[in-house]
Amino acid sequence: MAPFKGTVDTGTVKAGDVLEPGATVAHVANNRDRQAVTAEHGGTVVEWLVEDGDPVAPGQPLLRIHPAAE
Repeated sequence: MAPFKGTVDTGTVKAGDVLEPGATVAHVANNRDRQAVTAEHGGTVVEWLVEDGDPVAPGQPLLRIHPAAE
């Protein structure tokens, strides 16, 4: 989820990538700050809900991750 209002930079993560918990998936930037967005849990990226350069609101989901089997 977006930590604050700004513009999203999706970086190199794409659908199908497998992520570890805490992996950086994107960055959100505004005029004052740039913050990394991390995966809350590990799993496979199903789809991006935003595109690179899109404006985002605080708390907005950025992508869907299918959890890894334990």
